[in-house]
Amino acid sequence: MKKIIAVSSLVFILTLYNYPIFNDKKITFAAIFLCFFVIIFSTAKLYFPSDKEDYDSVEKEMDRLYNDNGIFQYTDEGFYVKQKNITEFIKWDEINTVNRFAFPVKPYGGQSGLEVITDQKNYEFNDKTTSGILKLTDQLYNNLPNCKIDSPTIRVNNFGLEKTKLYERKPPQ
Repeated sequence: MKKIIAVSSLVFILTLYNYPIFNDKKITFAAIFLCFFVIIFSTAKLYFPSDKEDYDSVEKEMDRLYNDNGIFQYTDEGFYVKQKNITEFIKWDEINTVNRFAFPVKPYGGQSGLEVITDQKNYEFNDKTTSGILKLTDQLYNNLPNCKIDSPTIRVNNFGLEKTKLYERKPPQ
């Protein structure tokens, strides 16, 4: 990249020094414009490299995240959660509510995650610290009826906690 900038700068300077080239102003202007264009974009590419993430690398990372079980193990009846050397089984039938929560304010560092509420216990899984949460979200959508992605978000408290109810078990009728 630096060689391209050096060559373009040299051609630019020589073009300005030998103005006009071939006794034609159009060729001179084209050469000056081309050199200027190459210098500007090469410098921008050199000092501000584009995202190192292209489509393929993003797809590979998303595939890896969606296939990562993390602390979860799934069965047809529910899933196991292993936290602090304790493994608990949560049945799909026992889940009352699933909420998506987010702390967008600064003190909490933009934390977000899932809250799973059962008859016996409440579970909170943070996006940053819980490995396998993307696959858990996918499994919840697949195994819980009436799970809604586009539910409205509600602000819960003054600290900026926002909750989105993704699923709520319907009472028997």
